[in-house]
Amino acid sequence: MSANHFKLTSLGLLAGLCISLPSRAEDGVRARARQFATDTRFNGVVLVGKGSRAEYVEAFGVKNAEAKEPLTRNSRFFVGSVSKWLTSIVVLRLVDEGKLALDEPILTYLPEYRADTGKQITLRHLISHGSGLPNGLMDAFKKDPSIESETRPQAEAVTRYASGDLVFTPGTRFDYNITNWILVQAILERVSGQSYAQLAQRLVFKPLRMADSGIAAGEAGNVPNLALGYRALEPKVERRIYTLPNYLVTGGGFYSTADDMLRLNHGVLSGKLLSPASRKALLTVERPESAYALGGRVRTYETQVQSAHTVATNDGTSGAYRTVSWRVLDDGRTVIILSNLRPDDSKLFAFTESLLGLPSTSKEN
Repeated sequence: MSANHFKLTSLGLLAGLCISLPSRAEDGVRARARQFATDTRFNGVVLVGKGSRAEYVEAFGVKNAEAKEPLTRNSRFFVGSVSKWLTSIVVLRLVDEGKLALDEPILTYLPEYRADTGKQITLRHLISHGSGLPNGLMDAFKKDPSIESETRPQAEAVTRYASGDLVFTPGTRFDYNITNWILVQAILERVSGQSYAQLAQRLVFKPLRMADSGIAAGEAGNVPNLALGYRALEPKVERRIYTLPNYLVTGGGFYSTADDMLRLNHGVLSGKLLSPASRKALLTVERPESAYALGGRVRTYETQVQSAHTVATNDGTSGAYRTVSWRVLDDGRTVIILSNLRPDDSKLFAFTESLLGLPSTSKEN
């Protein structure tokens, strides 16, 4: 570790010391986390908890390198594709309110959508990445990268990017497709009469007391207390600014803190926010080839010395931001890792698995 990076990391350590009861277990977690931070030059926050309680939290490095502001426990980060898990929870909340049905054709909610495909695709297909739609937004981005920060009415985005001919029969394949979430956002805003940000606040953030979370179109949203994204901190500081179209905040516009992410995991997976049927739907794997359920993955870990553990493994990437949000379903053990300087994925996942006592495996993004 260079002297410069050591100074930056030390700032974070001083400002973000762990808060929990002293124990040998905690000492072991702290030692492993600090070793991980040293070995990987990690810049972010690590939380280990059980149930609703954070047993260990520590911040490493800087929130704003130019101003030499250290990260703290309550620094906010964009959480990438964990946004899709949040959106699926919002969908299921509206299912519980009787305003949506997972298996109803989307033409029911968007009657102006093209009828030939709209009568085949369902919300379940969209949020499990099995819609069969072409990835129109990604195709357009390859031709014009500037669209990542464009502003466009939702209906226009649906027509322009999310109305192509099906490339496979809905429900028959897994295709990780960001374009799906343009349609999901259009449906949510249509049936609720609210913006997606208002909807997430009403249905999830407020009931779970997630006061440090919100929805924004990337850093253009002027998020208070945001950890700025970096491509590099040495040998010179290099920013990586995260931008997102306004019509795609369901797919990547969620920002949060480590403690709020624990509140989300506990509130949803303990069964307090969703009905039993909706919680079951959220955790039922739809595409076994990728362990994908609704908006996130659910994996079963087999061990030789213990019974199998089922784990909700939600990961996210958005620009420089990298997120791990994992919870063991049978006992509530949880690891939250938020970074604004993307670490090596193989080391990140191995570290996460070690904290949860799981056998190490390779992970897809």
